[in-house]
This record gives sequence, structure tokens and C-alpha cells, in this order.
Amino acid sequence: MMRLSWRQFRAQAAAAFVVLVAIAVVLTLTRPHLSYLYGIYAKAQAACIASRDCRDVSIHLGQVDKLLELLGTALVAVPALVGAFWGAPLIAREFEAGTHRLAWTQSISRTRWLAAKLTVAGAGSVLATGILSLLVTWWSSPIDRAHTNRFGSGLFGERNIAPLGYAAFGFALGVVAGLLIRRTLPAMAATLAGVLGIRIAFTYVVRPNLLSPVRKALALDPDSTGFGSSNGGPQTLFPNTPNLPNAWIYSTHVVDKAGHGLPAQLVATTCPTLGARGGPPALAGSGATRIQIQAPPGVQNALHDCVDKLSATYHVVVTYQPANRYWPFQWAETAIYLAAAVALAGFCFWWIRGRAT
Repeated sequence: MMRLSWRQFRAQAAAAFVVLVAIAVVLTLTRPHLSYLYGIYAKAQAACIASRDCRDVSIHLGQVDKLLELLGTALVAVPALVGAFWGAPLIAREFEAGTHRLAWTQSISRTRWLAAKLTVAGAGSVLATGILSLLVTWWSSPIDRAHTNRFGSGLFGERNIAPLGYAAFGFALGVVAGLLIRRTLPAMAATLAGVLGIRIAFTYVVRPNLLSPVRKALALDPDSTGFGSSNGGPQTLFPNTPNLPNAWIYSTHVVDKAGHGLPAQLVATTCPTLGARGGPPALAGSGATRIQIQAPPGVQNALHDCVDKLSATYHVVVTYQPANRYWPFQWAETAIYLAAAVALAGFCFWWIRGRAT
């Protein structure tokens, strides 16, 4: 039965092998040049921060990053495509053609028949996705080191071991959809929608709550503090993003000792001279780096005086996941998806043994 399953799957395996070889060749040829370009632009960005003008550098960096985003988007879609094109037709095609009846009347049991199909196609799905993830992780490692944003919602799921869990789950979900719907095209559509929907929900709802975040108190620093306003409303003080490389920063708030936020009205009464001097400096920039715009000396002095007054009562609280929790998050998320895949496979065995006809 294993030999038959491999013969049925070898066309997809050959196609995946050709695609992976082509991707490996392209990445191997482009990685040195892209790394060199990104190194130049990263140095130029460091210089531009001092001059307060990063518009040209940001444009060039954006062009390089688009290539990385394109490849990352493809890797995000792979588990859904694996489930739709390899998982969903695995059993649905047998039901549509009626060949399952012939297979089940032979000496091979239903569970053995299903086990052989799941083992061959499932292992191929995880292996292909794992190789692609390894290639993307290797190719993008110099750029990731420069970005220092490993927890990014897109980057996290495109690197290292997490795609293995996604692939196993996508494949298993596709098999379940094919088993229940018994029609290939509807099962493929349901798998695509299900995998993408669950991935989005997990990324923004479950992942932030896998581990309790750490809270860090920082003093108000005039050099890393600016003001903003909403729809012409009162100006509010806000701190610059703290320098925590590769950390996952949930929020940055100005609070007092009791944890209460800083009201805009208090800022206006404590620092009335800021408005009279033409307004405090704002913060601008692109990406994860905020660049403080140079303000006239009078405004700078007023800003420093304002922050000094408020710092007697208020401080900054940063809620974040430390960089050293990256791998615990990777392992936890991978384990959850693998466990879900095993549960779906168990459901398939239960269904096909007792209810499928």
C-alpha cells in the first residue's frame, strides 16, 4: 500500500522538487548581492538619522524589502496550498471516482489504506515546506539581523520551524475537508478559507497570549519624547519606541505610580508655554525607527522643562516579550499546530472506520 501511495503522489513530489531546486538556485545567486545592498543602505540609514533626512534611504530600503515580502508571502501561502492541492483531493478524489470501494474490498483495511496515504503525502508536505522555510531563513538572515524584528507578525511565521506545524495542520485540515465534503473543488475552497482564517486568528488572538508579557518601567526622557495630536485635539505626550532589539513590544504608555494614564489636559496645564512657542516637536520616520525632528531651541527647552515637571509623577511602562523568548514561542506555536494536525488525523481514522461508506 505504501508503494501504491507513493506512485499516486510522485507527480506532486516531482513538481515540488523542481520548484524547490529553482528557488534554491535563485536564492543562492541573489543572496550575496542583496546582502551587500542592504548593508550599504543600512549604513546610510544610520547616517541619515543624525541628519534627520531619511526619505531617500527609506525608498531604497523599501525596494529591497519588497523582494523579501514577496518571498515571505509565498511561504505564508504554502501551507494553505498544500492543504488545498495535496490534502483535500487525497480522499475526496477517491470518493468522487468511486475507487475507494475497490480499495476497501481488498485485503487491506480502511485504516491501513488511510495510514499509507497520510504518511506519504503528509510527510512530503511537511518536508517540502520545511526545506522552503530553511531556504528563506538562510537567505533573509542578514536582513533580519538588520531589522531586529523577529517577532513581526509576518516574519515570525516565515522563518525556522513554525512553517512545519502550519504545513502539517493545513494538510490534515484538507484531508478532513475532503473526507466530509467528498467533492474535490468544494473541499479545496473550504481548506483555503479554513487555513488562512485560522492562521490569522491565531496570529492576532492566540500568539500574544501564549506567554505573559514582561513590563519594564523607564524614566521619561526629553530626548526620546514627543507630542502628537488627534484631529486637531489637545496635544498629548508620548515616548519614543524603546530600543529593545528583536523584542515584541505590545505597548508603550506614560503612567503614574498607580498606573493611570497621562491626561492631555494635565499636559496643557503643566506645559502651557509649548503651544505659545509654536508647538512641540513631533516624531516622524519609517519602519521601526522613529526620528525626532529638529525643533527650534526655544521649543526644545520648553519640551525639556515640561518633561522634567511630569517625570516627578509619571514614567514610561513598556509591555513586551523579550528577544530570548523567540524560540519558546516558535516551539509552542509549532507544537500547537502539530497537535491539531494529529487530532485531525485521529478524527479521519475514527470517521473512516465507523461512518464512511
